[in-house]
This record gives sequence, structure tokens and C-alpha cells, in this order.
Amino acid sequence: MNRKNLLFVAGAGLIFLASCQSPKDQIVRKWQVENIEVPARDSMMKVQEKSIDTITVLDSNMAMFMGTNNLDSFKMLAKQQMAETKKQQDEQVKQMSMTFLKDGIMLQEGGGRTDSAKWVMSEDGKKVTLSPVTAQAGMPNSDQAFLVDKISSSNLRLKIEQPQGVVYINFKAAGEQKAEAKKEEEKK
Repeated sequence: MNRKNLLFVAGAGLIFLASCQSPKDQIVRKWQVENIEVPARDSMMKVQEKSIDTITVLDSNMAMFMGTNNLDSFKMLAKQQMAETKKQQDEQVKQMSMTFLKDGIMLQEGGGRTDSAKWVMSEDGKKVTLSPVTAQAGMPNSDQAFLVDKISSSNLRLKIEQPQGVVYINFKAAGEQKAEAKKEEEKK
């Protein structure tokens, strides 16, 4: 067997082994939040944006809030403010990460702080439950359940079902982002 064939067989074997990992094995690593999808929030923002277009008269409070008496300027500034708020939220979310350790502890970093929780994955690999490391007396059960919508060696998508609607948290393996940034730098 020549060297080229040997490398091909070795590579195929590594891919096969990686694909055989259970979800519990795949989740053990540091995950960087890529984005959070909140369909209800996005829908509400569209409604708010459309409602801005329906404004025909500015009252004094509205004019004072945006610093203009001009209706067109008010509408433009209100839309810009909504877009800037969403952009800031999206950037803030990207600063968060979750590290799932083999010993059942999860470390969450972001906003200048680190929190920890216990994590357990269901046998079928479709649900991750986070529990406080130390239960506080007199406090209600504060377990948080996440449905595993997608998991691979480089991507994780968790789904949270809430009364207000569904929320998706999309992650990339933490090392993946550094590798992508390095590739982008090399292209320049």
C-alpha cells in the first residue's frame, strides 16, 4: 500500500471514529455562542418597525425622546435605535461560552463572570439538564432543560421551549472560531 492510500485510509478511519462518538462525548468541550435565535423577539421587532411607519403625529414626549420634531427624522432614528439595540445584544451574546467537563460540571463564561452548574445528558442524547451545583434551601427547583437540536464535533444547537416561544442557541467549538479567524487573516 503506497503512502497516499495509507493516508486516505487513516483519514477515513479518523472520520469514522469521530462520527461514532456519542452526543455525550461530543458535548464535552468548550462551546462559544455564535448566536441566539428568538423568533418571537424577531417577530415583535418587525411589528414595532411597522408601527413606527404608521406614526403620523409626534407628541412632545416622542420629540423629546429622540431629540427631533421632524417626523421623518424621528422614524429613521427610532429604527436605527432598534437596529443598534439588536446589534449590541448580538455582540454581547457572542462573548458567552459554555464548557462541558467530563465530570458533569459546566462552566459558563460571559459578561465578566463565570458560573458553574451540574450537567446531565439523557440516554438518547436529546436533552441536557443543568442544575445548580449547590441547591439553595427554600428555593424552587431551578433546573434548566435544553433540547439538543443538533450536535457534531464542531457545532451545537440547543433549543429551549418557553411559554413565550422557542429559543435556539447556536454554538461553535471554541477552537473553531480561532481557526476561522486565522484563515481570514491569512487570506488578507
